[in-house]
Parts: sequence; C-alpha cells; structure tokens
Amino acid sequence: MQRQFTSTCYLIDQEKFLLLFHKKHQKWLPPGGHLEENETPPETDRREVLEETGLAIEFIREENIWVNEWNAKSIERPFSILLESIPAKGEEPAYEHIDFVYVAKPIGGTLIDGKWFSLEEVEALKTHEDVFFDTQEAIRTLAENKLLV
Repeated sequence: MQRQFTSTCYLIDQEKFLLLFHKKHQKWLPPGGHLEENETPPETDRREVLEETGLAIEFIREENIWVNEWNAKSIERPFSILLESIPAKGEEPAYEHIDFVYVAKPIGGTLIDGKWFSLEEVEALKTHEDVFFDTQEAIRTLAENKLLV
C-alpha cells in the first residue's frame, strides 16, 4: 500500500482550537497537508497554516535536548504521529498517511479562514459526521494536559 507523509497542526489560542471546514471531506479539521520535496514536517505546518489561515505560528513543545550544530540540528518534535487509512475512492486505490501532528499558537497574521472552537463546541460536533474521531480525541487530550495557551 502506498504511503504519503503529511503534517497536521492544532492551533490553540485562549483555550480555543482553530478548525477549518474541509469541503472534500465535509468535516471540521485542523490545518495541514502533504510534505513537499525536501520539506520537514514543521516547515510543512508553517507553510500550510499560513496558506490556509493567514496566521504565523510558534510550536508548543517540550524538548529533552535541543541540538544546533553544523552536522546535526533538532527539529520540533511532534505531539503525535498517526498512521491514517485513506479508503479507495473511484479509480483511486486506498493508501495511508503518515501524519506528523503538532501543536502551535498563533504569533501573527490575520485570520482568513477557519473557526475558533471551545472544547465544549468540539465535543458537541457529531463524530464521523462533522469531525473525525482523532480530531476530537486530540483536542480532548490537549485540554486535559493543559497544553492551552
């Protein structure tokens, strides 16, 4: 089965989460997309969030070690990594996404698309109809772990 690398970014601001309405899936999702050639997952999220929302971001992270040398450089560590099954559609076969999931806060820009949701509003969405289960679960986990800005 073919696999593609993607990166997703949960934006948090004042205990609210930014989601975009994805027309293809007809669901609320966090910003993100496919990695472009020679792009790291954090670079993908910075690019995708800016393109999709108009916002610049700073990652929220807890690193054990940070390296910045000529031969090795740390990149932001994801909050989670998911293997997501994408079902076949028409002539397109099923495939999988290897999704690097990050958490960030907005640090500039002007919101051009998306809606800020409270935890209660996310939980009120119908699972599988309005939002994917993993989106709701990630937001619940972030709220429970107090990773709120």
